[in-house]
Amino acid sequence: MDRSLLVLDQNLTAALEDWYRYIRLGKRQKASDLYHELSGRKEELKQENMLYAVYLLLSCRFHVLVSDLETSDMYHREAGKLKHSFVPALHYYYYLAQGMQLVEKQEYMDALASFEQAESYLSSIDDEVEHADFHFRKAITYYYLEITSLAVFHTEYAVKIFEKYPAYRYLLARSELMRGLNFIEQKDFLQAESTLNDALSHTDFEHESHLAALIQHNIGYLYSVQQMQLAAIPYLKAAKDHRTYSAYLKTLFLLADCYWKTGQHDLAMDVYKEGFQLSIMEKDDILKWEFAMLHKKYVDRANFETVWIEAIDSFRKLGDNHNVRNYSSELAAYFTENGQDDLAIYYYKLSLQT
Repeated sequence: MDRSLLVLDQNLTAALEDWYRYIRLGKRQKASDLYHELSGRKEELKQENMLYAVYLLLSCRFHVLVSDLETSDMYHREAGKLKHSFVPALHYYYYLAQGMQLVEKQEYMDALASFEQAESYLSSIDDEVEHADFHFRKAITYYYLEITSLAVFHTEYAVKIFEKYPAYRYLLARSELMRGLNFIEQKDFLQAESTLNDALSHTDFEHESHLAALIQHNIGYLYSVQQMQLAAIPYLKAAKDHRTYSAYLKTLFLLADCYWKTGQHDLAMDVYKEGFQLSIMEKDDILKWEFAMLHKKYVDRANFETVWIEAIDSFRKLGDNHNVRNYSSELAAYFTENGQDDLAIYYYKLSLQT
């Protein structure tokens, strides 16, 4: 957090600085401990608008970290009531937090707009690491928008800065993960493998298990896209051991697919059942359909066409162009193989329209 915002009670501002560092470094337990401590000092914080705004915006960031977006929204709205007293650095953190929330909600175009608003205030921040972190967040957004060239540009900017600061090894590992994903998108699999292993080497497995699991998941993904399922399985199994990380459902999906492709049907069914039920419990409609499609692809072939057609239609309604494109292309190939040319043409066209 920019030090110019923390100029009053030294004890209180030191706690806010520590809290921000723990949030930025993904240290959930320590961040949670300070959240509860500072929540008990809210009346002290309210005595000064700027300090209270810092507390609210950090609360917003903390709840993004722990995936509680409803509470994060509440704190962000409360901070917005103080915008009349914001200095430029607070405007930056306000729009940055908004963009982070929108990324978590998968509203990437809106997230990008928020980050661009934040960028107009970035010059007011002296902290070079903050600049790197900002570019990392833009890189993520461009990655999900499938604008790989800009994702690469912002990732490389972040990596060059983080390499200079050993204390921020966690942020370097996170950025190396982003580099690896960019290389996968560019189909430079050798560079992707090297970069993802670098990211893993920079990770503290004991204290950063969430990040370690995410990197292991993506090494598994790297091997699976190359049809190297036997190489992918150990990494996906290792990632699966950490249920609390953000890609857990996607890990289950990839692992079930790999088990089926390697003839390990009983293991595949166990992982599929866990993933499908969890997707329903978590109301993740996209992954619910993906698990259902996976089952029809390998087990219930009689209902393959019906479920895949319905799923693709649902992806269109949900605005998931990536899945519309990928699954339409696969379904078109299936119809071509079965001599259903009209349906094949329809889904080939659909795969090109999104």
